[in-house]
Amino acid sequence: MAAAFAALVSLESNLRLIYNHPKYSFHFEEKQIQSLEGSVSFLIDFMKSYDNSLGARKQAAEALEMRIARAAQLAEDVIESHIVDQIRGGKTRSSRFLLDLQKAIEDMDYMRRKASNMRARSGSEQQRQTTYSSSSTVAAAQSTPLTSTMVGFDDILLQLLDLLTGVPSSRRVIPIQGMGGIGKTTLARNVFQHKNIVEHFDVCLWATISQEYSLHRILSELVSHLRKSNSGTVDELQERLYKSLCGPRYLIVLDDMWNVKALDDMMLLFPDTNSGSRIVVTTRHSDVAKHLGVSPVAMSFLDEDNSWHLFCQKAFAEQQGCPHELEETAKKIVAKCKGLPLAILVVGGHLRKSSMALDYWVHVAESIMNHTGNDEHCLNVLSLSYSHLPVHLKPCFLFLGAFPEDETIYVRDVYKLWIAEGLIQQGEYPSVEVAAWHCLWDLYLRNLILVYGWNHLYGIYTFKVHDLVREMCLKIAKEEEFLCVFQTPSAINRERRVVISGEANHEAMASDAPIRCLIWKRGRYDINNLYDLKLLRTLSNIATTSTSGSIFQQLNLRYLNVDLGYKIRPMLYYLPSSMSLLWNLQFLTINIADQSKVIAPYAIWEMLQLRRVEVDMICLIDPLPVDRLEQENHLVMRNLRLLFRVENFRLSDEVCKRIPNVIELRLSYCDEVNWYYCPRNLSCFNQLKVLWLKFDGNPKWREFVTSLTFPSTLEVLRLRGSGVHWEDLTMMVGSLPHFVELQLLQDSVTESIWNPKEEKFLRLKYLTIHGCDDLVHWNADRCHFPVLKCLYLSYLSKLEEFPSGIGEIATLKYICVRYCSASSTISAMRTLVEQVEQGNDSLRLDVFFRGDEETLESFKHRVEEEGLTSPNLSLQLVRS
Repeated sequence: MAAAFAALVSLESNLRLIYNHPKYSFHFEEKQIQSLEGSVSFLIDFMKSYDNSLGARKQAAEALEMRIARAAQLAEDVIESHIVDQIRGGKTRSSRFLLDLQKAIEDMDYMRRKASNMRARSGSEQQRQTTYSSSSTVAAAQSTPLTSTMVGFDDILLQLLDLLTGVPSSRRVIPIQGMGGIGKTTLARNVFQHKNIVEHFDVCLWATISQEYSLHRILSELVSHLRKSNSGTVDELQERLYKSLCGPRYLIVLDDMWNVKALDDMMLLFPDTNSGSRIVVTTRHSDVAKHLGVSPVAMSFLDEDNSWHLFCQKAFAEQQGCPHELEETAKKIVAKCKGLPLAILVVGGHLRKSSMALDYWVHVAESIMNHTGNDEHCLNVLSLSYSHLPVHLKPCFLFLGAFPEDETIYVRDVYKLWIAEGLIQQGEYPSVEVAAWHCLWDLYLRNLILVYGWNHLYGIYTFKVHDLVREMCLKIAKEEEFLCVFQTPSAINRERRVVISGEANHEAMASDAPIRCLIWKRGRYDINNLYDLKLLRTLSNIATTSTSGSIFQQLNLRYLNVDLGYKIRPMLYYLPSSMSLLWNLQFLTINIADQSKVIAPYAIWEMLQLRRVEVDMICLIDPLPVDRLEQENHLVMRNLRLLFRVENFRLSDEVCKRIPNVIELRLSYCDEVNWYYCPRNLSCFNQLKVLWLKFDGNPKWREFVTSLTFPSTLEVLRLRGSGVHWEDLTMMVGSLPHFVELQLLQDSVTESIWNPKEEKFLRLKYLTIHGCDDLVHWNADRCHFPVLKCLYLSYLSKLEEFPSGIGEIATLKYICVRYCSASSTISAMRTLVEQVEQGNDSLRLDVFFRGDEETLESFKHRVEEEGLTSPNLSLQLVRS
């Protein structure tokens, strides 16, 4: 049960912190804490090893798990309440606290005895299979990522391609209709990314509509994909979009359409210019498809052969087909999935990570109930996969229901919330962040998340959760009292994790509510109306115009995401020194208006539990001098991994000692050039991987930047306004052993000729040059960046020629040229065509060229004259 395991893991972490907190000394009876630790450790081991999904004991086990959850939650409430009281008023031990703690200890001890008896009665002390051990999880991490190849829909794919690229020339709407999980979005995505479609249409846009329909959100999404400003009213965005689509031949995909009203609203946005434009609508509702007055592309269930083929792809991805002894049972499992792709994928993903013992597969086959092919049947199959998840993954999986339907979810947000909520056990991993990464990867291998974006540093970058999978998350989370999502709550009784997607009801959040986690979606909530929720540990998406109110009185917070005057004029915001009383704050995110600043007190250096500090612009006071620091070396922020954006940050010896384990830094300098900032100390950060440096464009910064000593661990560097020369750049980072990505933004380099040197940038895989408008000649070939994979060039108006030799780099897969000079753009297209003609089919080029009507006509004429077309080339012309 997710709630029980999560409560135990969180309690275990707190008990450990009581004795090891780097700042506070808390007053507890040692024997009492040791007794609790013993019970918690036993119960965690019990939940990892006990299989409650088999036989008649399931109901009794679930009842016990519910009682374990409540006992662990009560114990954590008593302990954290006492800690907050100590911090607020210096209280030690009241008689009420002693009684409450003793009751919590007795309850946990009773749960331990009950669990021991149940384990003995089951006659099985053998730990069930789990992927939590380091060996199995590392193997998972090394597995080949699963593909999203369509299986069994080749004919439909070809039919849809014909409908999109054929006659008539008038605008045409094509609905794709079928039940949830049948593959509508996968089909649309495969078509959307098909090379014939990319070549045929001038503009391709994708918007997810979803059940929670917001016209402003959808317009903003579409306009942003056109690289235009997505701020403004609905009318302004609608006009901006409509005008942008009046000229080009466009393809619009409207995914997950739920009702006719939303469909009618959307149809008004897209002009019919007789250019062959197309609109694809995916929906599970037949009335939406019928409303369009055209026959839909109907998605049917997979036949027996294709179902088996898809299942084998997923269940036996690391083997050569299905073992003979499992084949009969495996085919029974596939048959019960009723040809539904999502069900086959999820069950296949589960079995891929499970035991290959025949009796286990027989149990899975018997567990899938026979229903007709509908959403309820799919939920039944999905819930089977949840039931057999390793217990440490269950809380992580259920928490994904906190994110809105169809939302693109950033992995960094998931990690922060998982860790803050105490859902992650570090175990044998080097850090809790690494443990969280392995949990997400495991969910991916089980096909429970849909990956949308990858990052070369961190792997999965963004993902989505299928509607039906999310529906299952919410259903189980509510049943297990793990998480509740409200539109507008009238009262909060037992709920500890609350997500509010609508308007807030202030009375529902009274101070005696048991809320531990409070998340707002679809908007920001005014914190000034929030009661003092003494034990609140996660507070997300809230707003305030003042830092002196109740926001920093929530002393138990582990996660805080707040807007400070986000909609008003630029201001200075002074954080109170009392913020250091937040004894376990780990994640601090502050959003402010442009040109505003947050001034942090010295006390922030005493917040030793901080892991990530993310502020749009923050000023930090220097920490204590060296002599004092040596006497107080316990005041070291060993957990801090990310810090941004710090203005005029002094890299003093004291700073280097305070944050020794920082991995990512984003710094901004706009003061007078001053050696006071200690640039040479940058090398002291011997775990630093990612560094962003922004300067105000003063050419005097060049000497400062070239004096920086970069640590050998650095992998990514982003520069802006630094004014260095190309030779400086080579000397600074060209020889770093792990350096893989270089981003050069506006005025980062101010020199007209770049002559790269051989034996430099030997590990560089990703190169971005944006707005370095002095660059005229770039004399590069395949020897200079031997392992380059992706190249992004933008706003280089003086660049005369794209270096054709770069196209010969064997590892190069992608080039993007955006709004550069006509000559460099044409030469890049010429390079691509030549490479494809020579058999290099893996290289792709995206071109965006902008100009007035005369410039665009001249450019098109040159392209046609030279025959610069290729399936691997995408060209978009934008009128300025």
